[in-house]
Amino acid sequence: MSIADVQVNSDMRRLGLGIDTGGTFTDGVVVDLINHKVLAKAKSPTTYHDLSIGIRNAVAEVLRIGNFRHEDIGIVGISTTIATNSVLQGLGGRVGLIGIGWKPQDDWKLGCDIARFVKGGHDSVGNQNERLDEQALESAISEMLHQVDAIVVSSIFSICNPAHEIRAKEMIKKHTDIPVVLSHVLTGDLGIYERTITALLNAKLIPIMKQFMSSVEKSLRDLGLAARIMVFKGDGGLMSLEMAQERPIETILSGPAASLMGGKVLGHVEDCIVVDIGGTSTDIAFMEHGFPKLAQEGAVVGGWRTRVKAIDIWTCGLGGDSIIWLDEDGEICIGPERVVPLAIAALSNSTFKERMKKYSDTGFYVSASIDFSGLTENEQKVLRFLNEAGPSALFEIMDGVPDVVLTRDVLNSLKLRGRVLQTGVTPTDIMHVAGLYRAGDVEASEIGINFIAEKSNLSKDQFVEKALERMATRIGEEILRKIIFDEIGMSGGSKALTSVLQACTGEKRFRNLDLKAALDRPIVAIGAPAKVFAEPLAKRMDVKVIVPEHHDVGNAVGAVCSRVTESITVHIYPKDCKFLVFAPGTTPIDYTHVEEAVAAAKSYAGHFVRDRVESAGVEGEIQMKFDVVERRFCDGYGKEMKFINWIDVKATAMGIPKLK
Repeated sequence: MSIADVQVNSDMRRLGLGIDTGGTFTDGVVVDLINHKVLAKAKSPTTYHDLSIGIRNAVAEVLRIGNFRHEDIGIVGISTTIATNSVLQGLGGRVGLIGIGWKPQDDWKLGCDIARFVKGGHDSVGNQNERLDEQALESAISEMLHQVDAIVVSSIFSICNPAHEIRAKEMIKKHTDIPVVLSHVLTGDLGIYERTITALLNAKLIPIMKQFMSSVEKSLRDLGLAARIMVFKGDGGLMSLEMAQERPIETILSGPAASLMGGKVLGHVEDCIVVDIGGTSTDIAFMEHGFPKLAQEGAVVGGWRTRVKAIDIWTCGLGGDSIIWLDEDGEICIGPERVVPLAIAALSNSTFKERMKKYSDTGFYVSASIDFSGLTENEQKVLRFLNEAGPSALFEIMDGVPDVVLTRDVLNSLKLRGRVLQTGVTPTDIMHVAGLYRAGDVEASEIGINFIAEKSNLSKDQFVEKALERMATRIGEEILRKIIFDEIGMSGGSKALTSVLQACTGEKRFRNLDLKAALDRPIVAIGAPAKVFAEPLAKRMDVKVIVPEHHDVGNAVGAVCSRVTESITVHIYPKDCKFLVFAPGTTPIDYTHVEEAVAAAKSYAGHFVRDRVESAGVEGEIQMKFDVVERRFCDGYGKEMKFINWIDVKATAMGIPKLK
């Protein structure tokens, strides 16, 4: 069922406002949810110190230029990087952990502020191992109360019997109203470490997400919008504002997920490869039968292996702001480092071009932040100098802050923290010189390109042409690497394989061999430079390339054109000639026949996700999807063995969100 099948008041249009906070810009777009037509769109610079400011500016502009009644906007969908960035930067509230029936191994990194472990817990079939030590638990609670912003309770095998986690929460709530996160609620996986890490990260994000969503809600209400606010999840679905504040961990990687849904909506295809070309990176993902492919192992963010359901995304450091450089053979290389395009850097400093010419250099340092918190005294001095001076060469910084020693090390530290960037030649500069894009100073781009073209023994025009070709080649190459990785588990990094992949994407790499890759589904390219860099693949490969209208705001479109989704996986394990069904939050039940076990798992999982979708607020029919996968261990040669080790039964429910 589509949104168009839902009955609506004929006097009222069904409009949605999509918001995406990208690395460079925050996009706002108003979409007719019946026909997915984009009615208005606007961009505003992303404000990292307070994302809600960039959101407010983008929304205010899209409301100003749009030809529609504000009251017709019934839903707002937000795709935000706040959870991902907070995990990457180690930000969040103070969290206490109460472990029941287990203790961490010596090499386990938990990331909590205080941890206490008490007796209790259950075994793998839900039987109690030990009585819950309530006296020790009471002592742990009293110790944590004034030290933390949230408490996580994680009991051994709580997905088989959550009684001790539930009892612990009851005891905590007698003393405080701070959030309490139970590990069995967020994931149904057995592993205590991954389950605990997921709960801890979620708890750390709760105060950040609450503050952010409160600020966003106030901004939208101040602009006169009474629409219902939904938040995009990393698995491609929507969740309510209230649920996002309880389970913020599920919004991790929502940006790439929104791009996938935006590509599907704008491209009008069910089976496709969505390629989102941004300023910093390119994200590649597959859509099958209208559903995004999810990562089996859960999202990995900032080195933390979680059990958060997220779309299977292939990300590479290849975008409009990626540095262009020459390798030892003089070959043009792109990325992965992000730099400030010369065309953009020149806008903020009137002497930048002359100094590039004078020093024959393009690698100047620029400030990317006005936030001095957490910096050493020397780092603050250097950052303050860059904020005042603008783009500066290394020796200019050394002269400007002479009391700072090891200036290069200080700059590298600031770069690692994202507080400082360097300038350089980028695909954005190439597009400026080629006349394909105009947002900065073309002369600055020409100066830098002349430097690097001379080193490669090419004219400026020849270098521009080769760089454009190489960017298209690299995107095609990464698509093929993603396909190879999905099939055999590795993509290879050898020079020979790279040459073959580049040949398959239309680059002449061999004198006596012509290769051309044929793909079984179209490419849908979104992102501002999609037309320039992805459209050429239609001629270079055997594939249809769709660059839809409004491809520059694809993420924002995806953020509001999705559905409320919930999914769960129930595990079935064979034991003693029977089959045990492990459903989260319940005691395992055994069945004599595997068919009975699968049917029971489907029934439980189906009711669970349907109830959750209904409680989130949907209208019309709820769609259900079941996947049953038999899991087998591999032998020493990587070949699956004959016997089934366990069965995964996954249920997914989807519904169209209710409007205001």
